Amino acid sequence: MAMASRQIYAGRVVQLHLETVTLPNGHTIELEIVRHPGAAAAVPLTAQGHVLLIRQYRHAAGGYILEIPAGKLDPGEDPRHCAGRELEEEIGYRAGRLEPLLSIYTTPGFTDEVIYLFLATDLAAARQVLDADEVLDVVEMTLEDAVEAIRTGDIRDAKTIVGLQAAWLRQRASRGSQPASVRALTASDRDAALEVINRSARWYQEFLPAQECRDPEMTAEEWEAEAHRMAWYGAFTAGRLVGVMGLERLRDAALLRHGYVLPEYQRQGIGTLLREYLESQARDLARIIVGTYAKNYKARRSLEKAGYALSADSGAVLRQYYEIPEERLQASVTYEKSV
Repeated sequence: MAMASRQIYAGRVVQLHLETVTLPNGHTIELEIVRHPGAAAAVPLTAQGHVLLIRQYRHAAGGYILEIPAGKLDPGEDPRHCAGRELEEEIGYRAGRLEPLLSIYTTPGFTDEVIYLFLATDLAAARQVLDADEVLDVVEMTLEDAVEAIRTGDIRDAKTIVGLQAAWLRQRASRGSQPASVRALTASDRDAALEVINRSARWYQEFLPAQECRDPEMTAEEWEAEAHRMAWYGAFTAGRLVGVMGLERLRDAALLRHGYVLPEYQRQGIGTLLREYLESQARDLARIIVGTYAKNYKARRSLEKAGYALSADSGAVLRQYYEIPEERLQASVTYEKSV
């Protein structure tokens, strides 16, 4: 509870107060508090699943940073109206729908600023109107690439990090309600399969030796070469290919290979669905073998829960059944299950 408050500074955007406060533990202290009118921001999402960010010059940050459109609330302004206004002024789009995501305290240690975050969809072109202090460019990327940019540190703005992840989680939740189906892939599925493999592979690079990281992970020629010795299968949700896995029959064993799930569809049972389907196609063989990176604890834990056991000699199994570079072999293990 504030016992006394004295205004030290009143600026165009913020006010600085020196406040004497009694804390819940009974201690009385003096705090410097920045009073802020609040703000609103929007995550603009196109019909193609792309997000429109702004690359804006921020003097306080020492250069350009990637952000979602945002702005300060005018006195008495509704946050939804503010988010729509800033969206139109900064990127030149009007939102047909503005759905609340959440609100956040930016830095509650010294300010009362709250930012209200919205998901903006049904976008239509409008007129961009920039203020003199707004130096920015519009940057378009997939929502998944934007989330990846958070992981790599290319996006560091707090409201943007929270807004993008909230939008991503909402999309994942809505997709999770749509059942997935599995079928064999054909040559016409190649490009979509490569998108799954090469986008997903970025999320597995932490488990690989640096010299083994490739971009792209697989080329069209390599995909076709693999198709000559094994069968490709894919998991589809709402008509979109979201996961792939290969089944290779070799002597007495079925090898489950090249299992990849798009990052935004992970942890939704897609990998399990593919694995179980391929297992059902290999009941005429003695055993099923799955290789994975030794450091990929998530895949290893999933395999163990599904009844797979770590091979007694993974190196021997890999050399007998797989043709992979020695560096990748050294970083891998195999799991087995009798059929």
